[in-house]
Amino acid sequence: MQNSLGASLRAARARAGLTLELLAEATDLSAGFLSRLERDLASTSVSNLIRLATVLGARLDQLLPAGEVAAAPTGYTLRRAKDGEGFSAGDYRYKPLAGGLPHQAMSAFELFYPPGRGEELGVYEHEGEEVLYVLAGRLDFTIAGKRLRLEVGDCLQFNARQPHFARNPGKSPARMLMIVTGHYPSRPALPSFALPGRASTQPQRKTTYEQRRSKVTAEG
Repeated sequence: MQNSLGASLRAARARAGLTLELLAEATDLSAGFLSRLERDLASTSVSNLIRLATVLGARLDQLLPAGEVAAAPTGYTLRRAKDGEGFSAGDYRYKPLAGGLPHQAMSAFELFYPPGRGEELGVYEHEGEEVLYVLAGRLDFTIAGKRLRLEVGDCLQFNARQPHFARNPGKSPARMLMIVTGHYPSRPALPSFALPGRASTQPQRKTTYEQRRSKVTAEG
């Protein structure tokens, strides 16, 4: 049984037969950061977990520590309010709410943003779609350079391949429900993370990644 995010990630990478360097190349995350993450010396965002799960051929919930998301032997999952406080991702925190079904098409998280924070985390892009619902406070959410003010009860849906980030401009904490759909780990193609106006290097990186992974597999 895995008891940390780092241990779960390390086990998933071992199952996929990837080195830290290959995983870093395929996800645009540094090998040093991934090494710290596997040793529980760093925290990461939901977006980065989606990137990692996609490349590793894993469900998103499989990268979370055992027990954080309940198993679903009867076709449903139930997460109690008392089941953990979630994970830190720098300036914001997230708590898994749903996931674990054998053929799941979506995952759900509750996100917590402290006052005046969020933008410092940087811009995220990943596979699939997101649905966001503001539960408390307010958020400035930027998609592909367009900033939207979200108040309690506002609901936003968008293609998550667009660069996006959130910031809490208020003086009180903000909470948001985040539903991620369209994450299919068995999909053979790697996602593209290029920003608008920037030439994508994904085809070359993908080819190198596939060649090196094939070599590692053959040698293993």
